[in-house]
Amino acid sequence: MTAPAVLAVGTVSLDTIESGAKSAKDVLGGSAPYFGAAARVSCAVELLGVVGEDFPQGHLDRLRDAGIGTDGIERHPGETFKWQVRYAPDGSRETLGTNRETALRAAPGLDTGQKDPRALFLGSTDPSIQAAVLASAGTPDFVVLDTMAHWIRDRRSDFELVARSADVVLLNEEEAVLLGNGKSESGVRTLLEAGCSWVVVKRGKEGAIAFGHDRAVLASGARPSQVIDPTGAGDAFAGGLVEALARSWPDRLGMEEAMASGAAFGALAVEGFSVDRLLGATSEGVASRAREVRGSVRMHRPGPN
Repeated sequence: MTAPAVLAVGTVSLDTIESGAKSAKDVLGGSAPYFGAAARVSCAVELLGVVGEDFPQGHLDRLRDAGIGTDGIERHPGETFKWQVRYAPDGSRETLGTNRETALRAAPGLDTGQKDPRALFLGSTDPSIQAAVLASAGTPDFVVLDTMAHWIRDRRSDFELVARSADVVLLNEEEAVLLGNGKSESGVRTLLEAGCSWVVVKRGKEGAIAFGHDRAVLASGARPSQVIDPTGAGDAFAGGLVEALARSWPDRLGMEEAMASGAAFGALAVEGFSVDRLLGATSEGVASRAREVRGSVRMHRPGPN
């Protein structure tokens, strides 16, 4: 078995979403499916995760039919992670319910053929799971880490331990501020000084900024045709970013293309419920969106001081 170009671990969930006048119950969600649905457009992707006995086989079949490797998604006795959310017209969200305390939380195992990927993506999940996969994944060419404010707030030392092994760390603005004890610039600097090559701060519809040691790359947000479900936009951004980096790493100029790719996939994700729009995407269609964003990408020197 040949190692996948991209190996990704993250949550696999059942989401119930209320957005405007529309809603969807127990649709496929989680950081791993959104990431994989984006990255699979140009890369061989294998997902790692854990689901319960209540998880519909049809959701896994959809991923597999789209060319995404799902052999690494293990079914264990217990409950799949579930999340219920309501979005307001301004995009803000209210969590209506979750089974976080009772849902399965276990590190999936790796087969020999899954080790030594081109890229390892540690999606937003428990830092102990990220650390276990990192320790078992062999020697990937580069490692990309994503997280949540929850893990920085309550498990900061565990997050920082994993971050020291990452080449690229993804944060949103809230997470950067938390990490920097009130100043996002300090959070970015902490990670760069720990050895990361890039820290990417996602800013929602405003785009993202990638900070390196001697430069910063700014990308505006791509404009979606409509906003149906904002869930998973950040994970889709990560998928687009990593699939582009997998084609260029370690060329630092590749970050400019990667930021445009990430923005294109992030915008695509919100145009439908769950991973629907991402699974229907073609490389030609996404490339066209990425070219539009690419015109707005700017590189600045130096990075944060």
